[in-house]
Amino acid sequence: MSALVKFRRIVFTRQVLIPVGIVYLFLFLILGPWSPRWASSFSPFTETPKPKGPIRQSTNFRPPPPLQERVPCYGPRGQFLSRSPDDELKEVKLDGVEYPKPFWGSYATINLEQTWMTIDDRYGPYGYGEEDKSYNRSKVDWDTINWGKLQNECFERNRHRFPTSATPFDNTLQMVRLGYRNVTRIPETRQWHEFKNTRRTAIVVRAWRGYDWKAEDLQNLRSLIVETSLRTGGEYQVVLLVDMKDYEPYIFASDENYEKALSELGLPAEFREIAVLWDDRLLESWYPDIAEHRTMWQVYQPVQLFSLHYPEFDHIWQVELDMRFTGDAGKFLDHMSDFARKEPRKQAFERAMFQQMENKIGDYKSFFDAVNRANKGGAYIWGPLRIPDIDPIGPEPPTELAENEDFKWGVGEDADVIVTSVCNNAQKADAWVFKGWIGGFKDGTSTPRFFCPPAITRTSRTLLLAVHEAQLTKGLRAPSEATPSSFALWHGLKLSFPQHPVFWKREHDDETQEGWWKGGPANSTDGVGPNLWEHPRGMGLTFWWESEWPRQIVDAWMGKELAKDVAHPWLVVEKDGKKYVPNMMMHPMKHYH
Repeated sequence: MSALVKFRRIVFTRQVLIPVGIVYLFLFLILGPWSPRWASSFSPFTETPKPKGPIRQSTNFRPPPPLQERVPCYGPRGQFLSRSPDDELKEVKLDGVEYPKPFWGSYATINLEQTWMTIDDRYGPYGYGEEDKSYNRSKVDWDTINWGKLQNECFERNRHRFPTSATPFDNTLQMVRLGYRNVTRIPETRQWHEFKNTRRTAIVVRAWRGYDWKAEDLQNLRSLIVETSLRTGGEYQVVLLVDMKDYEPYIFASDENYEKALSELGLPAEFREIAVLWDDRLLESWYPDIAEHRTMWQVYQPVQLFSLHYPEFDHIWQVELDMRFTGDAGKFLDHMSDFARKEPRKQAFERAMFQQMENKIGDYKSFFDAVNRANKGGAYIWGPLRIPDIDPIGPEPPTELAENEDFKWGVGEDADVIVTSVCNNAQKADAWVFKGWIGGFKDGTSTPRFFCPPAITRTSRTLLLAVHEAQLTKGLRAPSEATPSSFALWHGLKLSFPQHPVFWKREHDDETQEGWWKGGPANSTDGVGPNLWEHPRGMGLTFWWESEWPRQIVDAWMGKELAKDVAHPWLVVEKDGKKYVPNMMMHPMKHYH
């Protein structure tokens, strides 16, 4: 070959490759992994991996049929709750009293009743005030109550309402299911498609060895069991998940060790049969590649193992002892799940990144439309959020582009994670204390993550088993408040934030509210939350992770004298000599005295 021919070929090759390379680079920057909308699944240079297992199809065209009418159950007074005035909650309307407007969230959005209750109306059925001569209800010998037995009897009365796959909850004293990994009798991993839906939800209440049980804790836990389990005909099952905290003996070495640990726990007798014990050694045996197992980092690991060993629950609410429902807890959780089921998948994540503030944006439709405009009719995340470490199990969207879908996808589908507060983008949150805490991911801290504090959520069996497998087999780890939301998005599972009402300690505090609002969706450049993450501290919120106000509200509600430097909570309204509070969910409600 002559030198001239070689020269011409080199020139031609460069003439072709250089423009192609420029086009390639341009398209990669626009459509590749640095795309502002992370739409890498549709990039021509990103091969969508074939799923290794079955894909869970969206059930929006096959919504679950309503369960039959609830059959009344017996309460702690030995009578049907439907016929026992002493077990009734007394929710009232107050004539001439304007109902308070939330700082964010909405009663109308989640269809929550605007009712008031006194502390006696709320907790009197569960023992509040029973030591007073004025107590006008029949008294209960609480030490003789067996909440595990009552819940199972209620389920049996309603068994015909549930699929045949639904079963009663085992007596935890007679059947210990949890165990160390090296002696487990069940498969180490399980998949979503191995189980049929039962239409039952577990409410896992976190407790720990050494907890100082106060009377109000007992009343709160009793109310949760009656209102969520017994009044719903067994649709919920309340379980105490107890951290044994530095307990020396190996609790799972034998039945005798487990029973001894339970007897030394100091747990009130009425709750013994709903207690499930765990310790750090259990977590270490199942998740050896994750060095940190403390609650602050991995609060969901015990819940993951609970779901693995108790797969008869479709969903699990993780709640805390310092939560309070000032109205009927069962109705509240029903409203949360109903909203999540009806919410479309499109922009559900984007809506979860903003608070609905009615005085700033109006009703839910106005909020919904504002988020849609901020996203130009599209979606920041559409289908699974692709990262190299996760093989998604969620369904692909019905259209390639979110702009072409009309908010029908996912309607009627139960959410895989219901979060209870606004979500945040870890990439924006420079001051987030857990921003650098991540492990096992190929892209390290560049892995897209989203956190939704506090870690109080409802998670599906599907999601919990997927997180369990990722932590067990790959050692993937993210901090607690980022775990369910991030894994749901990576897998393409449904996330929902029902915007329940949250209040602020100072009424009409526009400056603080604007510090959270930051212009709302209209001021967001990407349609996914405010441009800046920083916000005021939440010490005065009724629902947050660090607030002090719930304790002050409850103290005032109970008629206790507040500290001199504490203002009377404006939410506590006095009428006809009685103190009332509105219907809401509060957290945290700490013991300070």
